[in-house]
Amino acid sequence: MRKLAITALFTFYAFLGLSLQKPIEIFYEKSEQGYIFYAQNKDVVPYMVQLNFKKLLNLEPDDKSKNIERTIPANSSKYKILELVKKEKDKNTSFDFSFIYTVGDFSIKLEDDYAYWLPYKHGKKIRVGQGNNGSGTHRGVNAIDFNLEIGDSIYAARGGVVFDIKEDSNIGGNNPKFEPYGNFIKIYHEDGTVGNYVHLVQNGSLVKIGDRISRGQLIGLSGNTGWSSGPHLHFMVAQNKNFQNITLPVQFLNYKEETFIPQESNSYYAYHPGMPDFEVQNKENFDESMYENKLEASNLKEGIQFDTKRYDDYYLIYVNNGMDTKMNGKLYVTLNNLISTKDLPFTFTVPAKTVMYLLALYPEDNSESFSYKLSGEFK
Repeated sequence: MRKLAITALFTFYAFLGLSLQKPIEIFYEKSEQGYIFYAQNKDVVPYMVQLNFKKLLNLEPDDKSKNIERTIPANSSKYKILELVKKEKDKNTSFDFSFIYTVGDFSIKLEDDYAYWLPYKHGKKIRVGQGNNGSGTHRGVNAIDFNLEIGDSIYAARGGVVFDIKEDSNIGGNNPKFEPYGNFIKIYHEDGTVGNYVHLVQNGSLVKIGDRISRGQLIGLSGNTGWSSGPHLHFMVAQNKNFQNITLPVQFLNYKEETFIPQESNSYYAYHPGMPDFEVQNKENFDESMYENKLEASNLKEGIQFDTKRYDDYYLIYVNNGMDTKMNGKLYVTLNNLISTKDLPFTFTVPAKTVMYLLALYPEDNSESFSYKLSGEFK
């Protein structure tokens, strides 16, 4: 058996790239008819291989195909690709070829209606920092950035086989030069697509290459490595078609068991069927009257202060009176891209040793930054 020394053409992609190792080898053996070509696939997932013969002297493929593309199964040591057959037995033969390869199997039909699970903890609500074909780094790319914090749990959006991991980096920054330093987990799905989970924390993979995982399984920890302007999880599903990387606008399952495509600046609860029910807070469910007449005991020994609680996108403002007497007050709020549910400044009277709701603030435009500043007068 002889191995042909050639320079193969490899395809690398930003988020669906191959590791620096070479999983595919092509070799051949002489036969009575000519030469038999084989492939060796060292990886745990299938690959597509395309052979390109630049020179064929007195030889032709046994199936007479012009485009020689084959799927090489995972963990294959000697997989027959084709045989080159002599045209005329008494004449000399020679050939020259190159090959390219990429993850996947072009013969598998894409499941374009598959319902992915949001890749964070069940019942947790997370904002989408950038959506498909976003105005920033997602131009021309279908990918979702979920605003997870460093160390937040990452769950598999779809089951499959882990075939590539990077977790050795602790480097990141808002510049393309940092892209090679992004940690990731890549999972091969049964329809030939690949799920990419990017920007993980150093040593943040909780799975290993070759693991077969299920949808909703804990796989890693979010971080801020690579080309990143802040902590988040970059999630992308891609398909290799005709040896080109195509990113897909996949749909997810929500708590109403409906499918949707996440939109930039919106927030979504992760729903993993089979897990316990959770309280859903959203703008439609907000009823200010539920808070207006509800008083609680103050935990302050003295003094008075303003407290803030969250309900979905609402910021609920309370006054906490630790004094032994009722207090008359006036609340002033400086708003930036926020709307108040009450006219400002807001006048109130709070009983002694009592926490009382005052008003709520909510963003005028979720896609823009917002802020507020509280001050008050008391007597």
